[in-house]
Amino acid sequence: MAKTLSFTDTSPQTVKIGDTTTSFTLVCGNDNVATDLTNATSITVKLGNASGYLKSATVDPAKLTDPTTGQVTVEFNADLMTSLPAGSYAIEVWVVDSTGTSIYPSDGSTGFTITNNIQSANGSTITTITFDDFVKAMNKAASTIAKGDKGDPGPTGTVDNAGLTTAPAFVELQTQVQNSAVGTNLLANSNFSSGLDYWGFSSGTKSDGKAIVTTDSDGNTCVHITATGNACGLYCSPVSFNQNQVTTGSVLVKGTGELIFAGLEGRPNSNFGTVSTESYSKVGSTMQAASTTNNFCIYFNSVNGVIDVYIKFAKLDLGSNPTDWCPNPTEILTQSDYAKIKAAIVSLGGHLS
Repeated sequence: MAKTLSFTDTSPQTVKIGDTTTSFTLVCGNDNVATDLTNATSITVKLGNASGYLKSATVDPAKLTDPTTGQVTVEFNADLMTSLPAGSYAIEVWVVDSTGTSIYPSDGSTGFTITNNIQSANGSTITTITFDDFVKAMNKAASTIAKGDKGDPGPTGTVDNAGLTTAPAFVELQTQVQNSAVGTNLLANSNFSSGLDYWGFSSGTKSDGKAIVTTDSDGNTCVHITATGNACGLYCSPVSFNQNQVTTGSVLVKGTGELIFAGLEGRPNSNFGTVSTESYSKVGSTMQAASTTNNFCIYFNSVNGVIDVYIKFAKLDLGSNPTDWCPNPTEILTQSDYAKIKAAIVSLGGHLS
């Protein structure tokens, strides 16, 4: 029997960028006969595109209007819409019950569309382009320069890296990133999608701590930290700060452990949030930065001799309020950024179509 996933007759199948009130209603079925979700213990909706998996959202089985109809409502709120550009997407529903995990649909995937809003067209809102498109364009540019194709400067031979990084377009882009305002995530690889790149690990007072990058039940990349001692966790080096700049560090945590702080090392701090063994909760610290670069740390003490926590979506904000997680600006490429990079490539004798 094939598992099927379809939209209800009244459900939209398109949402515009910036619309955080639209909901999709899907029906999980077997050969298009609705599945009874009464015994479901967890429901996860996963989104992807031609490149593969992108992100997911959980649906509380207890909040299903009528689980016998197999209907699952997906709310496209701000968290789900963040960093998704206009384009075609695939959607799957993963249902866990006492018999195991069922993935709807079992053949292929069900599609939906994110479209630009009117501001996207006139430039007031800048939309992102896919990483795959950027990689293809950069590979093409590099190949044209390496072959010595002629541009307005004439033959170039090989890439002039120094010239590229000092080109006005790149300098302007770098300045914009450095002048990012409140709400910007100052941490690189804050969702651990590149493993522990940019991060170090402190094994704790008993030197038996371990940190393993894995995938949790929500489909998110996370870090599983275990130890029997205290002061165990991760650290990384962010940008320099102005004297006494107020910052807020935060991270989603689940498991057993007591937060020492999630923020800048060696600074007076005020913690918030409580670590739960049942589900992820946001914890963190507010503190003033030093005048020089501080390490950003996420450290835990043991509870009854045990640290066993999962962490994901680390963030360091300017200001005293923890905002929703987002990637570091250097990890997001916008159409405006792409235009600046293209201008720099052309100035070195390459070209982008």
